[in-house]
Amino acid sequence: MDRRPSRRDLLTGWLSSLRKASPTRRGRSPDELLRPPGALTPDDKFLEACSRCGDCVPVCPNECLTMVTIQDDDRLPAIDPALKPFVMCDTLPCVAACPDGALVNPGGPERVRIGIARVDPRRCVTFRGSSCDRCYQVCPYPDRAIMMIGGRPLVGSGACTGCGLCESVCPEEPKAIEIIAERQLVPGLRVPKSEYQAG
Repeated sequence: MDRRPSRRDLLTGWLSSLRKASPTRRGRSPDELLRPPGALTPDDKFLEACSRCGDCVPVCPNECLTMVTIQDDDRLPAIDPALKPFVMCDTLPCVAACPDGALVNPGGPERVRIGIARVDPRRCVTFRGSSCDRCYQVCPYPDRAIMMIGGRPLVGSGACTGCGLCESVCPEEPKAIEIIAERQLVPGLRVPKSEYQAG
């Protein structure tokens, strides 16, 4: 018997195809995920040195690290601040647990550079005259990594570790502040490679 689809069937199918077509901000794509603290740079060195053993994951006291599939069966330790921000430890046990030298101690928690926060003025309510300082209040290095200038958040590129605590508390959807992975930044300048034009 040939049954014509109901309105419910059509709506369910349409929503299902929309979900597949639209990237969700609940989590990042593998290319956007953050490396563990102390990951070798440039990124090729980290990828070459990391044996994918996962020893860094279970020692994380805040359960910020997870093993993610990046392509086919290749898995890497990563941080997704959209799902769980990186809470900085004083001792960085993940670095000590790495048997391959893919993670090296950067010289303390304040020197970790896994990414940088980026404020989108089109989404941040402070650029529309509303008051909000949640990102500033949760930042582990306020007045250095995030400053409030004229009631608006400004990221200090030299101090931001990329932990993602600011992103996790941002009430906007999509988020008005997001973390960009360090490997996607111009070294030294810490601006996204996609936005940098030399000369």
